[in-house]
Amino acid sequence: MDKEKLRKRALSYVTIPTGLTPLIEEYAVGEGGKGEAFFSWANEEKDSGITLRLDLDGNLTSLSIHKDDHRVHDTVPLDVDERKERAEQFLLKSYPDAFDHVTFYEMKKRDHAYRFIYEQLVMDLPLKRSSCFIDVDSYGEIIGFSYKGVDPTPKIPDVIIAKEKLMEDVQEKLDFHLVITSLLSSLQNVTESGLRLVYEIEPSFMRYKANVLNPTLTIMHDEDIPEITFALPALPNSTIGDKKVSMEDFIGIPPNMEVIRETDMGPETGIVWRDKDWENTTEDLSVCSFFKRQNDGTVKAMVSKKTGEVRSFIWFKQREGELHLSREECFQKALAFLQLQVASYYPYLQGIARDAEEDEARKIESFAFSIQTEAGVRVLSEIVIVAVDCTTGLVNHYSGPNFDLVELSQLPSRPLITKEKARDIFLRHLDFELAWDKDLDTEDALLIYRACENDARTSIRYIDARTGQVIVDK
Repeated sequence: MDKEKLRKRALSYVTIPTGLTPLIEEYAVGEGGKGEAFFSWANEEKDSGITLRLDLDGNLTSLSIHKDDHRVHDTVPLDVDERKERAEQFLLKSYPDAFDHVTFYEMKKRDHAYRFIYEQLVMDLPLKRSSCFIDVDSYGEIIGFSYKGVDPTPKIPDVIIAKEKLMEDVQEKLDFHLVITSLLSSLQNVTESGLRLVYEIEPSFMRYKANVLNPTLTIMHDEDIPEITFALPALPNSTIGDKKVSMEDFIGIPPNMEVIRETDMGPETGIVWRDKDWENTTEDLSVCSFFKRQNDGTVKAMVSKKTGEVRSFIWFKQREGELHLSREECFQKALAFLQLQVASYYPYLQGIARDAEEDEARKIESFAFSIQTEAGVRVLSEIVIVAVDCTTGLVNHYSGPNFDLVELSQLPSRPLITKEKARDIFLRHLDFELAWDKDLDTEDALLIYRACENDARTSIRYIDARTGQVIVDK
């Protein structure tokens, strides 16, 4: 379809409310003539909007609608069956033969809608890349949609290995590491979110090809590669606690910049600064122009609502200098920033050794730091990043920990459950189930076994080192 037909096709799926204006209109064509048309509308505050994608034949591939949830309705909310009927009517509008390929698989309750999921099933198992979902709100409006298409039917293996073989292999390789991790009640089976002392299971992702008699893990993850860390120099004697400075001084905001927007991000507030005399020079609705309007000349920060501390910031505004700092000189600048601005958690940091790329023209040097307790227990998945501009010596990007230091200092660092006990608990709860995955070499569908908890049927993430609780994904 040409652009005009695609635009009309997009508007046949949605009614644009008063107050929403065009934000993005992009047409992309890739290899083999494949591509998509992308449309987005939003209000001035960017807290209500519609995004929509079509393939180049005009078929809807995704839709997302965000609007004020405090609307007043004079109609009775629909029950689940009525919403499911609306979902299927919407699916058939764009894909009349959809039910020749996909089958209703499950329903999930979301904050403001029910999500109806349809899958392409082989052996009664969903293919990884062919799912479809439709979100329907209380009044029957479609507020979310995604359709990934239809995959070729994969070949079913002639032989499938027995689970006992997998159990034997796991017991040979199984290990546990005492770590601290941040758990979320929305994602794991815990009543309260926060830091927890746990045993991390190694290997963390257990996936086996279903037809290999000598089980071999199918996927190597980056997290399976051990990090090499090193101790940082001690704090200077003159450093006593964090230096109390304003948010603007912490980030380096000059007087000629002003706040142009603040966004509620749940536990944090997003704040954006820009030069007072900045002028928009883009007029088209391309994705590139959208990001230029959003980012050009800005500094962005995330600030904790609880503590008022800056969790992270990044400079999109270019700052030019005459320096030519080496990586080692930039590292010393990064250390000075941490020692001066966040001295309270500096003693908890360890440097992460990473190979530096050889590039004399490099303008930014980035450094990563892991976090561990005084007892040497690592805080999992918490990385502090400091990036320094080689031409100015100024910090261009900072990303700090996502927890409060008080919470870490109060957390018990000694386990009450031994590794042997954690191993027994894990093996009692371990099971395997068949699933379709993607072959990393051929991109074809691949039948695998994946580890799961025998009741929840979701991944076992950790064993609580104090209580022995099996922590699984929701």
